[in-house]
Amino acid sequence: MLSVLIPTYNYNAFFLVDKIHQQLILAQIAFEIICFDDGSKSELNAENEKINSLENARFKVLENNIGRSAIRNLLAKEATYKWLLFLDADVLPTNKQFIKNYIACFNTSKTVFCGGLLYQHKKENLDLLRYKYGKKHEEISIEKRLENPSKYFFTSNFLIQKDVFKTITFEEKLKKYGREDLLFSLKLIKEGYKIAHLENQVYHLGIDDNKVFVAKTKKAMENLVFLEEEQLIEKEEIALLKVTKKLGNLKLSRFTGNFYPTFEKLAIKNSNVFYFNCMKVCYVCFLKSRNE
Repeated sequence: MLSVLIPTYNYNAFFLVDKIHQQLILAQIAFEIICFDDGSKSELNAENEKINSLENARFKVLENNIGRSAIRNLLAKEATYKWLLFLDADVLPTNKQFIKNYIACFNTSKTVFCGGLLYQHKKENLDLLRYKYGKKHEEISIEKRLENPSKYFFTSNFLIQKDVFKTITFEEKLKKYGREDLLFSLKLIKEGYKIAHLENQVYHLGIDDNKVFVAKTKKAMENLVFLEEEQLIEKEEIALLKVTKKLGNLKLSRFTGNFYPTFEKLAIKNSNVFYFNCMKVCYVCFLKSRNE
Protein backbone atom coordinates (compact mmCIF):
# COMPACT_ATOMS: atom_id res chain seq x y z
CA MET A 1 0.00 0.00 0.00
CA LEU A 2 2.78 2.49 0.90
CA SER A 3 6.43 2.68 -0.15
CA VAL A 4 8.53 5.13 1.87
CA LEU A 5 11.49 6.28 -0.24
CA ILE A 6 14.53 7.96 1.30
CA PRO A 7 17.58 9.06 -0.68
CA THR A 8 20.64 9.79 1.43
CA TYR A 9 24.19 11.01 0.97
CA ASN A 10 26.74 10.95 3.77
CA TYR A 11 24.00 11.01 6.40
CA ASN A 12 22.77 8.63 9.11
CA ALA A 13 19.17 7.93 8.10
CA PHE A 14 18.55 5.13 10.61
CA PHE A 15 16.92 7.32 13.27
CA LEU A 16 14.38 8.62 10.74
CA VAL A 17 13.72 5.16 9.31
CA ASP A 18 13.21 3.70 12.79
CA LYS A 19 10.66 6.40 13.71
CA ILE A 20 8.77 5.94 10.44
CA HIS A 21 8.91 2.17 10.82
CA GLN A 22 7.28 2.37 14.26
CA GLN A 23 4.40 4.43 12.87
CA LEU A 24 3.93 2.09 9.92
CA ILE A 25 3.71 -0.95 12.20
CA LEU A 26 1.07 0.78 14.32
CA ALA A 27 -0.88 1.76 11.18
CA GLN A 28 -1.22 -1.94 10.26
CA ILE A 29 -0.85 -1.46 6.52
CA ALA A 30 1.29 -3.16 3.88
CA PHE A 31 4.47 -1.12 3.58
CA GLU A 32 8.13 -1.01 2.68
CA ILE A 33 10.93 1.44 3.40
CA ILE A 34 13.68 1.80 0.80
CA CYS A 35 16.75 3.90 1.51
CA PHE A 36 19.62 4.29 -0.99
CA ASP A 37 22.92 6.06 -0.40
CA ASP A 38 23.99 7.92 -3.55
CA GLY A 39 27.57 6.67 -3.71
CA SER A 40 28.89 8.78 -0.83
CA LYS A 41 31.37 6.15 0.39
CA SER A 42 30.56 7.46 3.87
CA GLU A 43 31.49 5.75 7.13
CA LEU A 44 27.94 6.59 8.26
CA ASN A 45 26.67 3.81 6.04
CA ALA A 46 27.71 1.37 8.77
CA GLU A 47 24.84 2.86 10.79
CA ASN A 48 22.54 2.86 7.78
CA GLU A 49 23.08 -0.89 7.36
CA LYS A 50 20.99 -1.31 10.52
CA ILE A 51 17.98 -0.44 8.36
CA ASN A 52 18.23 -3.92 6.85
CA SER A 53 17.44 -5.42 10.26
CA LEU A 54 13.98 -3.81 10.28
CA GLU A 55 10.97 -5.64 8.90
CA ASN A 56 10.10 -4.62 5.32
CA ALA A 57 12.98 -2.14 5.20
CA ARG A 58 16.14 -2.17 3.11
CA PHE A 59 19.22 -0.08 2.60
CA LYS A 60 21.61 -0.15 -0.33
CA VAL A 61 24.72 1.79 -1.31
CA LEU A 62 25.02 2.82 -4.95
CA GLU A 63 28.47 2.36 -6.42
CA ASN A 64 28.45 5.73 -8.17
CA ASN A 65 26.83 9.07 -7.46
CA ILE A 66 23.91 9.45 -9.89
CA GLY A 67 22.42 12.72 -8.60
CA ARG A 68 19.40 13.92 -6.64
CA SER A 69 16.93 13.46 -9.47
CA ALA A 70 18.14 10.10 -10.72
CA ILE A 71 18.21 8.51 -7.27
CA ARG A 72 14.60 9.51 -6.62
CA ASN A 73 13.57 8.04 -9.95
CA LEU A 74 15.44 4.85 -9.11
CA LEU A 75 13.76 4.59 -5.71
CA ALA A 76 10.34 4.97 -7.34
CA LYS A 77 11.19 2.30 -9.89
CA GLU A 78 12.16 -0.08 -7.08
CA ALA A 79 8.95 0.63 -5.13
CA THR A 80 6.28 -2.05 -4.85
CA TYR A 81 3.20 -0.21 -3.68
CA LYS A 82 0.64 2.19 -5.14
CA TRP A 83 1.55 5.18 -2.98
CA LEU A 84 5.04 6.68 -2.64
CA LEU A 85 6.11 8.82 0.30
CA PHE A 86 9.34 10.69 -0.43
CA LEU A 87 11.35 11.92 2.55
CA ASP A 88 14.80 13.48 2.75
CA ALA A 89 17.18 11.67 5.08
CA ASP A 90 17.72 14.75 7.26
CA VAL A 91 14.11 15.23 8.35
CA LEU A 92 11.98 13.96 11.23
CA PRO A 93 8.17 13.88 11.59
CA THR A 94 6.82 16.45 14.01
CA ASN A 95 3.90 14.29 15.17
CA LYS A 96 3.01 10.68 15.95
CA GLN A 97 0.13 10.71 13.46
CA PHE A 98 2.42 11.52 10.53
CA ILE A 99 1.85 8.27 8.62
CA LYS A 100 -1.85 8.09 9.49
CA ASN A 101 -2.33 11.63 8.19
CA TYR A 102 -0.95 10.56 4.82
CA ILE A 103 -2.95 7.31 4.82
CA ALA A 104 -6.10 9.45 5.07
CA CYS A 105 -5.22 10.82 1.61
CA PHE A 106 -5.28 7.44 -0.15
CA ASN A 107 -8.83 7.84 -1.48
CA THR A 108 -7.98 11.01 -3.42
CA SER A 109 -6.90 10.82 -7.06
CA LYS A 110 -4.89 13.15 -9.36
CA THR A 111 -3.47 14.89 -6.29
CA VAL A 112 0.01 15.14 -4.80
CA PHE A 113 0.23 15.90 -1.07
CA CYS A 114 2.86 18.06 0.63
CA GLY A 115 3.19 18.00 4.40
CA GLY A 116 5.42 21.04 4.87
CA LEU A 117 8.60 21.91 6.76
CA LEU A 118 9.47 23.25 10.20
CA TYR A 119 12.77 24.27 11.79
CA GLN A 120 13.65 23.48 15.38
CA HIS A 121 14.48 26.43 17.63
CA LYS A 122 17.90 25.27 18.79
CA LYS A 123 20.58 27.60 20.12
CA GLU A 124 23.28 26.20 17.83
CA ASN A 125 21.14 26.95 14.75
CA LEU A 126 19.88 30.44 15.48
CA ASP A 127 22.83 32.33 13.97
CA LEU A 128 23.15 30.17 10.87
CA LEU A 129 22.08 31.52 7.48
CA ARG A 130 20.49 28.19 6.51
CA TYR A 131 18.24 28.31 9.58
CA LYS A 132 17.25 31.94 9.02
CA TYR A 133 16.52 31.32 5.35
CA GLY A 134 14.48 28.20 6.14
CA LYS A 135 12.41 30.02 8.74
CA LYS A 136 11.69 32.87 6.31
CA HIS A 137 11.20 31.05 3.01
CA GLU A 138 10.39 27.40 3.79
CA GLU A 139 8.57 27.26 7.13
CA ILE A 140 5.37 28.55 5.59
CA SER A 141 1.87 28.56 7.10
CA ILE A 142 -0.72 26.26 5.55
CA GLU A 143 -2.76 29.30 4.50
CA LYS A 144 0.12 30.77 2.50
CA ARG A 145 1.07 27.40 1.02
CA LEU A 146 -2.47 26.92 -0.22
CA GLU A 147 -2.33 30.31 -1.99
CA ASN A 148 0.64 29.20 -4.12
CA PRO A 149 0.83 25.37 -4.06
CA SER A 150 3.59 24.90 -6.63
CA LYS A 151 5.91 27.52 -5.09
CA TYR A 152 5.98 25.71 -1.75
CA PHE A 153 6.38 22.20 -3.08
CA PHE A 154 9.42 20.60 -1.43
CA THR A 155 10.73 17.13 -2.26
CA SER A 156 11.69 16.58 1.38
CA ASN A 157 8.15 15.54 2.39
CA PHE A 158 5.51 14.59 -0.18
CA LEU A 159 3.11 11.78 -1.08
CA ILE A 160 2.32 10.75 -4.65
CA GLN A 161 0.71 7.83 -6.45
CA LYS A 162 3.20 5.67 -8.33
CA ASP A 163 1.17 5.90 -11.55
CA VAL A 164 1.27 9.69 -11.31
CA PHE A 165 5.00 9.70 -10.64
CA LYS A 166 5.60 7.63 -13.77
CA THR A 167 4.06 10.39 -15.90
CA ILE A 168 6.25 13.13 -14.38
CA THR A 169 9.53 11.83 -12.86
CA PHE A 170 12.47 14.01 -11.87
CA GLU A 171 14.57 15.60 -14.61
CA GLU A 172 17.84 13.66 -14.76
CA LYS A 173 19.54 16.32 -16.84
CA LEU A 174 19.95 18.13 -13.53
CA LYS A 175 23.22 16.79 -12.17
CA LYS A 176 24.07 19.56 -9.72
CA TYR A 177 22.39 20.39 -6.42
CA GLY A 178 18.94 21.95 -6.37
CA ARG A 179 15.82 23.09 -8.27
CA GLU A 180 14.59 19.59 -9.15
CA ASP A 181 11.61 20.25 -6.87
CA LEU A 182 10.73 23.41 -8.80
CA LEU A 183 10.67 21.65 -12.17
CA PHE A 184 8.76 18.69 -10.77
CA SER A 185 6.02 20.88 -9.32
CA LEU A 186 5.65 22.83 -12.58
CA LYS A 187 5.32 19.56 -14.49
CA LEU A 188 2.60 18.41 -12.11
CA ILE A 189 0.57 21.54 -12.70
CA LYS A 190 1.02 21.39 -16.48
CA GLU A 191 -0.13 17.77 -16.55
CA GLY A 192 -3.30 18.66 -14.67
CA TYR A 193 -2.45 17.29 -11.24
CA LYS A 194 -3.38 19.14 -8.08
CA ILE A 195 -0.83 19.94 -5.37
CA ALA A 196 -2.53 19.79 -1.97
CA HIS A 197 -0.87 21.05 1.21
CA LEU A 198 -1.38 19.49 4.63
CA GLU A 199 -0.50 20.24 8.24
CA ASN A 200 1.82 17.22 8.37
CA GLN A 201 5.25 18.74 8.73
CA VAL A 202 8.70 17.35 9.23
CA TYR A 203 11.57 19.08 10.99
CA HIS A 204 14.48 19.85 8.69
CA LEU A 205 17.47 18.78 10.76
CA GLY A 206 20.39 19.11 8.34
CA ILE A 207 21.45 22.74 8.86
CA ASP A 208 24.58 23.48 6.81
CA ASP A 209 27.11 26.07 7.86
CA ASN A 210 27.08 29.34 5.95
CA LYS A 211 29.81 28.53 3.43
CA VAL A 212 28.33 25.14 2.54
CA PHE A 213 24.82 26.56 2.21
CA VAL A 214 25.97 29.38 -0.06
CA ALA A 215 27.97 26.96 -2.22
CA LYS A 216 24.93 24.68 -2.60
CA THR A 217 22.74 27.65 -3.46
CA LYS A 218 25.10 28.75 -6.22
CA LYS A 219 24.83 25.26 -7.74
CA ALA A 220 21.04 25.55 -7.52
CA MET A 221 21.22 28.88 -9.37
CA GLU A 222 23.34 27.22 -12.05
CA ASN A 223 20.60 24.60 -12.39
CA LEU A 224 17.99 27.34 -12.66
CA VAL A 225 19.83 29.02 -15.54
CA PHE A 226 20.32 25.60 -17.17
CA LEU A 227 16.57 24.90 -16.97
CA GLU A 228 15.86 28.25 -18.64
CA GLU A 229 18.44 27.70 -21.37
CA GLU A 230 17.06 24.22 -22.07
CA GLN A 231 13.56 25.73 -22.25
CA LEU A 232 12.36 23.42 -19.50
CA ILE A 233 10.84 26.37 -17.65
CA GLU A 234 9.55 29.81 -18.62
CA LYS A 235 10.96 33.05 -17.17
CA GLU A 236 7.45 34.12 -16.26
CA GLU A 237 7.05 31.13 -13.94
CA ILE A 238 9.91 32.10 -11.63
CA ALA A 239 10.15 35.40 -9.73
CA LEU A 240 13.96 35.38 -9.70
CA LEU A 241 14.12 34.93 -13.48
CA LYS A 242 11.61 37.73 -14.00
CA VAL A 243 13.85 40.08 -12.00
CA THR A 244 16.98 39.10 -13.91
CA LYS A 245 15.11 39.40 -17.21
CA LYS A 246 14.23 43.02 -16.38
CA LEU A 247 17.85 43.73 -15.50
CA GLY A 248 18.89 42.15 -18.80
CA ASN A 249 16.44 44.29 -20.75
CA LEU A 250 18.05 47.33 -19.11
CA LYS A 251 21.51 46.04 -20.13
CA LEU A 252 22.44 45.73 -16.44
CA SER A 253 23.18 42.00 -16.23
CA ARG A 254 26.95 42.27 -16.43
CA PHE A 255 27.05 45.25 -14.06
CA THR A 256 24.79 43.52 -11.50
CA GLY A 257 26.68 40.25 -11.81
CA ASN A 258 29.90 41.93 -10.69
CA PHE A 259 28.44 42.38 -7.20
CA TYR A 260 27.78 38.71 -6.42
CA PRO A 261 31.14 38.12 -4.64
CA THR A 262 30.48 41.12 -2.39
CA PHE A 263 27.00 39.95 -1.39
CA GLU A 264 28.30 36.39 -1.00
CA LYS A 265 30.90 37.52 1.54
CA LEU A 266 28.35 39.69 3.38
CA ALA A 267 25.81 36.86 3.52
CA ILE A 268 28.37 34.40 4.91
CA LYS A 269 29.88 36.85 7.40
CA ASN A 270 26.59 38.25 8.73
CA SER A 271 24.22 35.29 8.22
CA ASN A 272 21.97 37.81 6.52
CA VAL A 273 19.05 36.65 4.36
CA PHE A 274 18.77 39.99 2.53
CA TYR A 275 22.40 39.87 1.41
CA PHE A 276 21.89 36.20 0.51
CA ASN A 277 18.90 36.99 -1.71
CA CYS A 278 20.86 39.82 -3.34
CA MET A 279 23.67 37.34 -4.03
CA LYS A 280 21.21 35.01 -5.78
CA VAL A 281 20.04 37.77 -8.13
CA CYS A 282 23.60 38.91 -8.83
CA TYR A 283 24.89 35.38 -9.37
CA VAL A 284 22.16 34.57 -11.90
CA CYS A 285 23.01 37.82 -13.71
CA PHE A 286 26.70 36.82 -13.64
CA LEU A 287 25.90 33.40 -15.13
CA LYS A 288 23.75 34.93 -17.86
CA SER A 289 26.24 37.66 -18.71
CA ARG A 290 28.88 35.05 -19.53
CA ASN A 291 26.73 33.94 -22.47
CA GLU A 292 26.13 37.43 -23.83
